[in-house]
Amino acid sequence: MFLTEKTYDIDELCRCNMHTHSVFSKCSKPEMTFENMIHAAEECGLSTLAITDHSDLYDEINSVANYRKLKKRLAKIDTPVRVIVGAENSAYGVGKFAEPYRIDKEIEFCNYSCVHYHLDYWEQPKDRSPRGYAEHMIAVMSALFDTDRADSIAHPFSPCKMKFFNQSEKEEMLASITDSELGDILIKGEKAQCAWELHQSSVMCFPEFYRRFFFVGKEAGVHFSVGTDAHRLVGLNTSEFAEGLKRIMK
Repeated sequence: MFLTEKTYDIDELCRCNMHTHSVFSKCSKPEMTFENMIHAAEECGLSTLAITDHSDLYDEINSVANYRKLKKRLAKIDTPVRVIVGAENSAYGVGKFAEPYRIDKEIEFCNYSCVHYHLDYWEQPKDRSPRGYAEHMIAVMSALFDTDRADSIAHPFSPCKMKFFNQSEKEEMLASITDSELGDILIKGEKAQCAWELHQSSVMCFPEFYRRFFFVGKEAGVHFSVGTDAHRLVGLNTSEFAEGLKRIMK
């Protein structure tokens, strides 16, 4: 289900931050309380804030319990910001999902990660070459789109967590994905009513690929979203990212 309108205007996209983490994510700073995040979103002029705490295997996080807690707290808060309570879910292999289907369906926004290859339990491709990982990513997302689990793809294609590859190998992996392959999987995601995230650190680290990603997606008519993956309050502000995106997407 698309939660934001389709647009290719960078300023409009950056009014919504669709990937952030509260203190319910162990990697977040203590300042990332629900109330602090909403106040910071108001201060930096966001129209929409999505809180997407991690939902992984073996993390001992009860995604549904946390979701219910935050929804109750949200009901008592008066704010002009549209606050969406979701989760960063995991498709950790081809047809492998960290949470049961019923849990995905209770949470209002499922932002799916398909690229956390640094985690011990994550499925690795038989072919460990850059091209092998590219093909595996596409297969994982394709299987995900055969379900109705995902509302967005978190940091799509991002090699940022691939510590086993050096910079040139990461760039080789992204370059190996053809425009045709990119267009096909972007369209399949669109048909599954799943948005594609422009993820701050991924875009800024690999601008050449994400420029191609954006323009292929724009030509295909897909939905994009913006996510900073914020773990600190300062990271909720999308204004700096907006300026970077404008330079890259000329």
